[in-house]
Amino acid sequence: MSSNRYDLVVFGASGFTGSRVVELLTKCDETVNFAVAGRNEAKLKKVLDEVSKRTGKDLRQTPIIIADSGNVESLVAMAKSAKVIINTVGPYRLYGEAVVKAAVENGASHVDISGEPAFLESMQMKYDEEAKKHGVYIVGACGWDSIPCDMGFNFLKRNFRGQLNHAETFAQLNTGPAGYSLNEGTYQSLILGVANMATDGLGRIRKAIMPEKLPRSSYRPPKRRLFLGKCKNFENSRGKLWFNEKINGWCMPFLGSDKSIVSRSQYFDYTLEKEPPVSEKRFVPVELF
Repeated sequence: MSSNRYDLVVFGASGFTGSRVVELLTKCDETVNFAVAGRNEAKLKKVLDEVSKRTGKDLRQTPIIIADSGNVESLVAMAKSAKVIINTVGPYRLYGEAVVKAAVENGASHVDISGEPAFLESMQMKYDEEAKKHGVYIVGACGWDSIPCDMGFNFLKRNFRGQLNHAETFAQLNTGPAGYSLNEGTYQSLILGVANMATDGLGRIRKAIMPEKLPRSSYRPPKRRLFLGKCKNFENSRGKLWFNEKINGWCMPFLGSDKSIVSRSQYFDYTLEKEPPVSEKRFVPVELF
């Protein structure tokens, strides 16, 4: 790999998440060199100016790369200048694959914050072998939830006294001054994910990337009903919305990418290390009143 490449290129640096990534990079070792990339040079310069004022570190001379997810040539040029691309431009089902393809084919690793299972798993299906051939990595779902969930499962498996069969996770969402809110990209990803659920072909994709059938535990988690239910006993059946007395809150299924990430980790733990897979459920507590 050329030594002229930047260690990191933040693609979408002028966006909600990208600007925060740039700010976090000011805390990195100064030997880490990075560039910012996006469609609009003026907006990129504005972000560098704002982050400089907030942090007291002058980023105004940070290299700027003009790249557009709709312009393949610009993505190729960006990929050739990077060791790692941090891609913060979503929804990824609309704008992500072109960046992954350009990165992998031109020797750059790709990191994203996608919470979209169809995108994450289809990228593995399409580009895993190509990434291996070029010695680069495709690392998805590096947002706020899936890494803690995956690492939590791994920690629990390593430290559980006995053989772990089933575990449940709860993602606690805390309100800010304006209550619950989402940025536009997250909202669009959620709407598109629900709208395309029937046509994404996740079953076909999962058979392609996880062809080996895993053994199933004899334990069966509580079944869901379509109405509300309290769960005083772990073995009781539950509604789609159910009350968990252990955390004193109403819970509903979590629709993020945690299942996609944890399931693939369980698959590789079993196929590579012969570790028994753990069944899992993911929930999010919600405030009703």
